[in-house]
Amino acid sequence: MEKIPYDEILNIQKKVNIVDVISGYLPIEQKGKNYFALCPFHDDHNPSMSISPEKQIYTCFVCGASGNVFNFVMNYEHISFSEACVKVAHEAGINLNIKTVRKTILKDSKYDKFYNMFDIANKYYQNNINTVYGKAALSYLKNRNIGNEEIKEFKIGLSLGDNNISKLLTKKGFDENEIIDIGLCGKNDSFLYDIFRNRIMFALDDKEGNVVGFSGRIYNGENESKYVNSKESVIFKKGKILYNYKRAFNHARDKKQIIIVEGFMDVIRLYTIGIKNVVATMGTAITKDHVDLILKLSKNVVLCFDGDKAGEKATISALDMLQEIGLEPKIIRLEDDLDPDDYVVKKGANSFLTHLKNPMSGLEFKLEIAKEKTDFNNYQDISNYVNYAATLLEKVNDDVVYELMVKKISKQTDLDISYIKSIINKVPKKERKIVTKPKIIIKNKYEKAEEYLIYYMLRNPDAILLYQNKASFLTNKTLSMIAIKILEFYELNHYIDVTNFTLFLQDDDKLIKEVLRIDAFDLPGNVKNDVLQDYIKTIDEGIIKREIEKTKQKINVEQDVAKKIILLEKLTALKKKECK
Repeated sequence: MEKIPYDEILNIQKKVNIVDVISGYLPIEQKGKNYFALCPFHDDHNPSMSISPEKQIYTCFVCGASGNVFNFVMNYEHISFSEACVKVAHEAGINLNIKTVRKTILKDSKYDKFYNMFDIANKYYQNNINTVYGKAALSYLKNRNIGNEEIKEFKIGLSLGDNNISKLLTKKGFDENEIIDIGLCGKNDSFLYDIFRNRIMFALDDKEGNVVGFSGRIYNGENESKYVNSKESVIFKKGKILYNYKRAFNHARDKKQIIIVEGFMDVIRLYTIGIKNVVATMGTAITKDHVDLILKLSKNVVLCFDGDKAGEKATISALDMLQEIGLEPKIIRLEDDLDPDDYVVKKGANSFLTHLKNPMSGLEFKLEIAKEKTDFNNYQDISNYVNYAATLLEKVNDDVVYELMVKKISKQTDLDISYIKSIINKVPKKERKIVTKPKIIIKNKYEKAEEYLIYYMLRNPDAILLYQNKASFLTNKTLSMIAIKILEFYELNHYIDVTNFTLFLQDDDKLIKEVLRIDAFDLPGNVKNDVLQDYIKTIDEGIIKREIEKTKQKINVEQDVAKKIILLEKLTALKKKECK
């Protein structure tokens, strides 16, 4: 893609707000005049990325990631700077005046054919359900209280027994082996056949909303497996996808909460009662990739898995994984071994909404499960229960919760509160991870003078002109490059502004990071010219001192007498210069 002119970049930046753009990727919260989010560029458990609406920059106080709105999109999406500009401009409704604008930025072209296959199949299935062949399927769905709105919203369709998908895709020129590999068709000898036949088809989307798989359900009482699901492929991996993610994104942000269920039918059912901030794991255990997606939705997580033993096990597994990264999910536990879909159908929306308003804590859930497995007439069972409870309560930091739960266990077991606390105190303390703080580099006055001069060059034209006319050079190569770029920027624009200067640097992350690090120094806003002169003088002194040291080292190793005399004369001249 061609390079976008600086004027165009500046125009886009003026029309967007970095807070709005980043909030489209991450949940953010306001603290004072700035906003904070979990940093996506390192394993962040506490919001450490600050977003300044005033400066239009972001900075992570832990990993040091920093930049402007385009740098964020570039690094988050793993795209080029120019592509990030196009994406931000498109989101802001700005028509870029450049020749080359790619229509798709994110999608890897080598997978386009697979997305196209699923798109063609999905449209075919959707069309089928609205024909005469779809009457029985529509009747089945409507009997389950899934109406036209949900059918359209979730791209529900119908596969027939005609093997038309295999014919349709081969006719369009798709490779037969790839159609098989992607899981839409199979082959028996030389006969290519459709995997999905005579089933209601539920489209499975990835996080961008592309159809990447299907789940087909029987509906006419057929004596076959209830569901047939797409096999995993290069574009469909259950461990990396949360069903309904794209639709739930804004709803979760608005509600400041995300509900996680097991199946896609649970999601669709909750939609029918107005709950749209919901995603599904599609029956797999929560993975690290799932957690990364969840963190982009909300830190307020509610787990509502099936009410049976398998659902309990899945809940505990998800709970442990989320607690490991510092989240404290709430739990909805449904009675009668029901999943959310069946629960709403059998017990009504109000019953489910009551559960949603009164979820359990993870601690309550684990103790409730343990209590149900305990025979309180059996001393060994009681001992096991109390010891297990102690391992959970040892981790509780909330004094009120701690006291209430100890009292509750005391009532359940007829043991004294003090005795239960003594058991908790005996629980071995879990070793805490030691976080290594970044090493503080102590800088000498010469290094500080170079940084301080750059600080004022980023905000004061007098400092720029003084550097241009008086300074020899900067010994720090990165700072020297920044100084050269500041001169270029000032000559072009006749003013200096930190945010606009980072735009001028475009995708040079190293320079931008260093600029924003120095810009964050707590130095006086106004500076007198004689102070700037002192910085220049100190920088020059540092240059001479380094040259003296280098010359001394050369003298020590030089064997040629004539050359040694020349070096000694140079050393004498440098020392005289140092004394001036």
